[in-house]
Amino acid sequence: MKRCFLKLSTSFAVVLLLLLPCPDSRADSVEDFSAWGAIQAQGSFVNSISEPSKWQWWMEGQARMIDDASHLGQSFVRLGVGYKLPNQFSAWLGYARVNTSPLAKQNTDEDRIWQQLSWSDAYSWGNLSTRTRLEQRFLSNGSDTGWRFRQFLKYTHPLHSKRVYLSLWDEVFINMNSTDWGANSGFAQNRAFAGLGLFIDTDHHYRFELGYMNQYVHHEKSSDQMNHILSASLFVRY
Repeated sequence: MKRCFLKLSTSFAVVLLLLLPCPDSRADSVEDFSAWGAIQAQGSFVNSISEPSKWQWWMEGQARMIDDASHLGQSFVRLGVGYKLPNQFSAWLGYARVNTSPLAKQNTDEDRIWQQLSWSDAYSWGNLSTRTRLEQRFLSNGSDTGWRFRQFLKYTHPLHSKRVYLSLWDEVFINMNSTDWGANSGFAQNRAFAGLGLFIDTDHHYRFELGYMNQYVHHEKSSDQMNHILSASLFVRY
């Protein structure tokens, strides 16, 4: 019991520290309200009716409304294929197509290749999951390939009902090089989320998460951006 309590306390401390924005950066940032919606489906290919394959598939679509949620600033689809590894790990390879439409700036199209190592496990004190993702980004307004590193950490904890749970996560983005289309090497952004999740069905194939996301974006030559986001996501798992 004591060991579980120590693990729970440590997990809460780590996630809550990550959720705290930097106070010095907040004072110099431009703020906006946004609304993001996402649908993510993930499952295993089937060898037979009774035996799912270790090979997995991933499909995802997102729409992101900016400028007080009045303008579609970004939309994308993400596809991937993965393989289950021992000890709750899985390895992924995929492609994403991204359209960005910022206010008073040129629209851009982006092709993105991504590789990912994921891990998740359940404990008596909650569930932990991580993903480490590497991306190669190709934008229509430049010729350079942008390399980006992303690290994600998520903690969930069931509440009074096993169908309702607390969801906390954080993800940091690091540009690994500078590009002719505007990326600068170093810290790029951080996303932190706090909200509630609901398993829609008793088999836990469908779940919905709603909450607040704080997105802090660093700009090298202009004011940083602080986005306050209403985030809604539907997850499908088979």
